[in-house]
Amino acid sequence: MSAPTPDNVFPLLSTSMLGRQLIYEQSVPSTNRLAAELAERGAPEGLLVVAERQPTGRGRQDRSWFSAPEQNLTFSLLLRPTVPSARIPEIALLAALALHSSLKAVVPELVISLKWPNDLLFEGKKLCGILCESAITPEYGLQVVVGIGLNVNCPRQAFPPELQLRSTSLRMASGEEQDRSRILAEFLNQFEPCYQHWLQDRDLGAFLPAWQAADLLYGRNVTLDTPAGLVSGQAQGISPDGRLRLRLPDGRLTLVSCGDAHLAPLD
Repeated sequence: MSAPTPDNVFPLLSTSMLGRQLIYEQSVPSTNRLAAELAERGAPEGLLVVAERQPTGRGRQDRSWFSAPEQNLTFSLLLRPTVPSARIPEIALLAALALHSSLKAVVPELVISLKWPNDLLFEGKKLCGILCESAITPEYGLQVVVGIGLNVNCPRQAFPPELQLRSTSLRMASGEEQDRSRILAEFLNQFEPCYQHWLQDRDLGAFLPAWQAADLLYGRNVTLDTPAGLVSGQAQGISPDGRLRLRLPDGRLTLVSCGDAHLAPLD
């Protein structure tokens, strides 16, 4: 299948902005870092950095991110949203929704779930992670880099032993090799109208039904590992600002801004 190069991706794009400037590299330390450096030099919104290898790539909470070279998708997208900085955390959820929609278009036979705040899973195993990083520069204002790592064609034996039981890929799930260029273009085509709609709204309200339809946590008992400690309760979806709604054991409803969710076993 084709490598996600400009020659292979551009013919598949219907976007007006996202991905129209695409940098494809065999190896960079981190696509997020390169995109941020280019942003600080005035790179335009929509810049896309794709790399086959990124030795210092990271996930949320500064965890390392494994990606098998030339089999998966690791890329970063530069955005310059004209919104209050308090809304920036919503972008990760918006990107997760757009990626979920794009995978439904490419591999409709797979039932893929969304796990707050921004993971995609198949049968409980992780397919994708998303890391958003933002900064404000004196010259160019607010910039947001959306970094995505998606396991596309990685076979089980290519994962490190510690990840084989909790990670999967589209190829493992579908039994077929997938076209990375098509998936990348489909994501950009899905994400651009979502992003433009979101810019005109005041929150994620319009996207909540789509999130709930694929929400792995909804109605489940979860324990959240948050900066303030462990919190347990029943997940009740997400709020319009992207926080997790959690029904506590005493019946109170609280909103959680960040944390890792661990599901209780099904009865």
